[in-house]
Amino acid sequence: MTQQNILHASDDDERTLDIQAAQEFAERYLAADPGSQERTSMAAALTILLDDPSRPVRKAIASVLAASAHAPGHVIRCLAHDVDEVAIPVLTQSPILTDIELVDLLAEGSDAVQCAIAARDTLPASLCAAICEVGCEAACRTLLENRTAKVLQSSLLRLAQRFEDRPDLCDQLLKTRDLPLAMRFQLLMRLAQNLDDHPIVMERVPEHQRAAFLSDAEDKVVLRLALEAGAEDLPDFVEHLRQSGKLTTRLLLRAVCCGRLRFFAASLANLGGVPLPRLCKLLVSVRRSALQAILRKAGLPLRAHQAFLLAIDIARQADADFTYDLPLDEARMLTETLLAEMQDGALGADEDVVAFLRRFAIDVARLEARLLLKNSGLQVTAAA
Repeated sequence: MTQQNILHASDDDERTLDIQAAQEFAERYLAADPGSQERTSMAAALTILLDDPSRPVRKAIASVLAASAHAPGHVIRCLAHDVDEVAIPVLTQSPILTDIELVDLLAEGSDAVQCAIAARDTLPASLCAAICEVGCEAACRTLLENRTAKVLQSSLLRLAQRFEDRPDLCDQLLKTRDLPLAMRFQLLMRLAQNLDDHPIVMERVPEHQRAAFLSDAEDKVVLRLALEAGAEDLPDFVEHLRQSGKLTTRLLLRAVCCGRLRFFAASLANLGGVPLPRLCKLLVSVRRSALQAILRKAGLPLRAHQAFLLAIDIARQADADFTYDLPLDEARMLTETLLAEMQDGALGADEDVVAFLRRFAIDVARLEARLLLKNSGLQVTAAA
C-alpha cells in the first residue's frame, strides 16, 4: 500500500494497514529532507494512520518515531495519549514531549504510563518532584532505580513521608545516598516498630521483654547511623534526636560502650550548648570536676555521672580525642574496663547503670566476633 492509497482511502472501519507499511512510512518521514514534499506526504499519511483501529499499526509507528527529535510533534502527542501499549515507547523516549506535557500525562495516566515516564533518561528535578508527589508506588520505585534522574532531597523526603509503611520501598530509599540522615533514621525507626509483631520476635522474645528488645533495636539503629555519618551531618542528626526525645542517657552510655565517641561528643555539645570543637578539647584536657560540670550542664542524671567520667578517663588513656570512633576491639576493652571499675563497691555504682553496662558489654563482644568472622571468611552454623 502506498501513501496515495492512504490519503485517498475511504472511511472504511474494517480497513487496517500492514505493520510493515506503517513502519516504512515512519522511516521515510525521518529519512526525508525537512520541508520536502516527501516529508509532507509522509506526515499526512501518518496522521491518517493515527485513527487506524489496529493497535499494532499505531505501535509500529510509535516504535520508529519514539526516540527521534525530528518526528512530527502532533503525531507524537497523539501517540502519547493512546492506549498504554502504543504510548509507552513514546513516553519513555520522546524528546519532543515537554516537562509540562509529561506532568499532565503523569497525573492522568495509568500505573504503566507513570512508570514509563519515571524511566526516562535524565529526568529533571521538577518532573521527579511530580512523580514523588502523585506517582504510584511502582512509578516511585522505577524513579529510585533511574540513575540518571535528578531527584532532590526534598523529593526523597516526600517519598519517605508517603511510603513509610512500605518496607520494600523504604529499603530502596535507605540505599539512596542523598537521603538526609534524619529521614534515614525515621524510616529505620518505622521498620523497627514493625518488628513488634514479626514472627521471629513473637517466637523468640518473651512478651514482657519485647519493649526492651525494641528499645535496644532503636538504639542500635541510631549508633549504626552515627558510625556512618559525616562530620557535617552529625550535629543535625543529634539535634533531630534531641527534639524527638531519643537522646537518652541510656543511648549515650551505649554510644560510649560501642566506641561511638564522635556521637557522644556531639550529643554532649548539643545538650550542654557548647561548640563541638571546644567540647572535644575539654573532654581530653580538663579536670574531673570540670567534666562533671559538663555532664551536669548537659542534663545527664547524677547516678550515671560515675560511668561517664570513668569512660572518659579510659578513653583518654587510649589517647582518644573524641573526633573519631574507636574500633570494636578497643571499644570492647573500654567497656570491660569500665564494667570492672563500676562493679567495685567502693565506687558506689548504681545497680541499674551496671546492669546496662553488662548488657552493652555482651553486645560489643558479639559485634566484634561477627566482624572477626566476616573478615576471616569463616562460617558458623547456628545450632538448631
